[in-house]
Amino acid sequence: MTRTFENSGSEKEFLDIYQREEMDKYVKPSVTVDSVIFRYYEGRVQTLLIKRKNHPFMGKYAFSGGFVQEQEDLNLAVCREVQEETSITLNPDHIEQLITVGTPYRDPRMWTITVAYLCFMTFNDIQVEKAADDAASTHWLDIAMVDGQLQLVDGDKTLSHDDLAFDHWEILLTAMERIKGRLEYYPTILSIMPEENTLTTYRQLFGTFNEDYLKMDSTNFLRRFKHLFQKTGRQVATRTRKAATYTYHIKPL
Repeated sequence: MTRTFENSGSEKEFLDIYQREEMDKYVKPSVTVDSVIFRYYEGRVQTLLIKRKNHPFMGKYAFSGGFVQEQEDLNLAVCREVQEETSITLNPDHIEQLITVGTPYRDPRMWTITVAYLCFMTFNDIQVEKAADDAASTHWLDIAMVDGQLQLVDGDKTLSHDDLAFDHWEILLTAMERIKGRLEYYPTILSIMPEENTLTTYRQLFGTFNEDYLKMDSTNFLRRFKHLFQKTGRQVATRTRKAATYTYHIKPL
């Protein structure tokens, strides 16, 4: 084997030579983080978007996110960016990496790679969002899969792909598919729900991501998900009758 600076001398000597002679040979991308935040509000699943204050995509809806600082932990970076842009403090126990995206030319400014996060606001985590930094405004949008298509609604406006900046529509679709794919064995989306509710409410939550569950009655729903839900022995009044309440338990992977 030919001896080179990579396999001779000490590691410190190697690093000194590498930093002096090799580092500039490779073009380096910028790294960003993006947050796909979900909450449960008045019987609906919602996601938090901002409107961008600046170019590129000024005025478009986007995730709260931004550039990772030098030697910054990614989990800390997404929490920092969300807090700076929306004033919301994420719970580190309720965030998880969703996808890393490095599609060429996804950012018109430069070569960027983004790490997108799934973030869940627990039901009793009541915070008031306030736009700051790169965000002109904040928006909680109703979100669901309807007839196999992503439906995103801000008040009386239904959004489409072109209303979102960058590739955030595609990332949002990935988030919905990730949640849908784990409903049967690791439904972390349940963490946005009250700790006690009716089977109908849980079924409607699951139906937000997979419409098949909306066609299922509560008896069959419970039979399918008996590993998730436990009866409390209590009841609540609904529009037509009293209904039993259930709590949930998400088993760790």
